[in-house]
Amino acid sequence: MSDHVAKTFDQMRNEILAGFNDADRESYVHLVDWLRKTDVVSHALQVGDTAPDFLLPDEEGRLHSSIQLREAGPLVVSFYRGGWCPFCSAELRALQAIKGKLDDLQAKVIVLSPDTRDLPRRLKQQLNLELTMLADVDHGVAASYGIVFRVPDETKAHYAGLGHDFGHRHGMSEWMLPIPATYVIDQDGVVRGAFIEPDFTIRQEPSDILSRVRKLSGSRTGDISGSDE
Repeated sequence: MSDHVAKTFDQMRNEILAGFNDADRESYVHLVDWLRKTDVVSHALQVGDTAPDFLLPDEEGRLHSSIQLREAGPLVVSFYRGGWCPFCSAELRALQAIKGKLDDLQAKVIVLSPDTRDLPRRLKQQLNLELTMLADVDHGVAASYGIVFRVPDETKAHYAGLGHDFGHRHGMSEWMLPIPATYVIDQDGVVRGAFIEPDFTIRQEPSDILSRVRKLSGSRTGDISGSDE
């Protein structure tokens, strides 16, 4: 199942890229090159770091605490750019497809974006998702994870030409975005898996996320068994 999910995501990615016109492709290459040259990723949390705790609202306004979310098992935290990004929609569908397996492992999966108001709720309905979707208000959590950046002027002009207004979507004047990233965090709040890729068309394969969570769940089971002996 996981191999099929990963293949489906790759196919969707290729289909989206195939639909790019010259302006889309030029903007894509420029942004990825800019992110690599500015080395934004060097500031991101890595394996072994302690993940900052947070309290954020979901699409219905209910607050979720990262401490409570990882009480029963590993926590998968995935940052996406927003509902306007087709690669993010493909990733969310892939995460939805493995949610049942993560549930079986007592793991929670949450997805964060800077989208505000009713945008997360509408996206959840549109994609028929059962994921916990949190609004990263003012990019606070993305900033604490070291993955937020100010959108360069050339990219801003391209996206504005497509009708996107990130200031309006995010409720702030500055145009900022998170680098798409997926983290697996253990029950002690330590990062055990980190996938951060400046090329926003590439996301972590669902099978890799499941593998990391299975290892964590297995080691946790071993610890519990050992303590009972």
